[in-house]
Amino acid sequence: MGEETSTDAAPAVGENRISAEAEVVETAEEVPKRAMDSDVESTTSDGIPQYLYDAIDKLAPGEGFTPGQFKVAFEPGSGKGDGFVGEMFRAYIREADRELIVLCKIPPRNEARRRQFGSLAIFEREVMAYSKFLPAMYEFQRERGVTEELKLGFFNAPKCYYATHEESLEQSLVVMDDLRLEGYRMWNKLVPVNYEHVRLMMIKLGKLHAVSFAMKDQRPEVFEQFKVPDPMAAAMSQNEPFQQVMLSSLDRAMGLLEPDETKTREKLQKLRENLMSDLVKMSESTAAEPYAVLGHGDCWVNNMMYLYQNGVPKEMVMVDWQICRYVSPVLDLVYFLFCCTDEQFRRQHYDDMIRTYYASLKELLEKLGGDATRQFPYTALLRQLRRFGRFGLIMAVFVIPVLCMENADIPDLDQQAEKFKETQEVNMSAFMTTGKAELKYRNRMGGVIRDMVKFGYL
Repeated sequence: MGEETSTDAAPAVGENRISAEAEVVETAEEVPKRAMDSDVESTTSDGIPQYLYDAIDKLAPGEGFTPGQFKVAFEPGSGKGDGFVGEMFRAYIREADRELIVLCKIPPRNEARRRQFGSLAIFEREVMAYSKFLPAMYEFQRERGVTEELKLGFFNAPKCYYATHEESLEQSLVVMDDLRLEGYRMWNKLVPVNYEHVRLMMIKLGKLHAVSFAMKDQRPEVFEQFKVPDPMAAAMSQNEPFQQVMLSSLDRAMGLLEPDETKTREKLQKLRENLMSDLVKMSESTAAEPYAVLGHGDCWVNNMMYLYQNGVPKEMVMVDWQICRYVSPVLDLVYFLFCCTDEQFRRQHYDDMIRTYYASLKELLEKLGGDATRQFPYTALLRQLRRFGRFGLIMAVFVIPVLCMENADIPDLDQQAEKFKETQEVNMSAFMTTGKAELKYRNRMGGVIRDMVKFGYL
């Protein structure tokens, strides 16, 4: 892995391309291949839940396969470190010379891990997103003449073939397109995201939030179902391992301060004293009204996939809708900008990215028949940033350590959950960085703290 991408100045055309050190993730484990039947089918009996087979049996006929005539094979669909609260399997549906490849996402099969991360609640939310929220948003835009073909609106989620949630059985499943087959790739999480990728993200977030503003004003009866609380905030405030991780992570970040940074230390200590209650309050819609929207909720780089043309990102899709909730639009912005970029980037481009986001929101909202000046003026966005900006710090203390670790160094989450079940103690040492990773952590986390102070968010 090379050095991190420089952001000393606005990048030239060549700098927007995928550099060697910022190469998109494309490992042998992650990129789908048309494997031989014997290679793939060897994994189909290796603990694959029966309800995955049942789901494929239900959806396949709708995709043109003959009941009783097609075959199904599974293989792992993601690599270590790609996610925390779910497992992915790639399903190959074959009949004669025809093949459909889809991704199947389920809660962790390990019971301790399911409990520790509250997986079922957030899987239920993702099923709602794919079965209710996203289809309603797409239909509303089409009614206003903003169709997929025009590439003006928000249609940036994977195609969903099947989604179900059975609380009593502790079963949940989302079956979706395998975007890698269409050429989409993940950014390398070890490298801060560069200008063109961040700019594209800001444009898409602006469009996503614009649909909320339009619907809540023009279709309030339809939008009412979108007003869902954060599926994690309340549960996490009572979740002992989560609290241990957050407090320990914040303590680690505070350890980066110099002895003379007393005012910043005092501000961080005050944040620490009310951390969990503050997190819950920032995740409540009442604090954001009248500007609350349905946000994506988990805007870190592993949940974004990019499509390239000549090495330049031209399109992107947001995956993992498990924490979508009705909150301030600022939460999505500061989550991504403070976790996935670095201090140097924000020094050069932060204001530009906020303006890019707002211009995108304003443009689509007006195309949908709304009025940004009335519904979400730019001054309101700036006030929301000052009010909710520290959310970026709270997420950064949790996310940045993971962004600085090689996937191979991330501890086995099943083992960690089992150990907590036995000891009621989270082994934080397993998440500590060393060597180059520690240097990256110190630079990125220190930059977040400095920028929180500079922007007046802390």
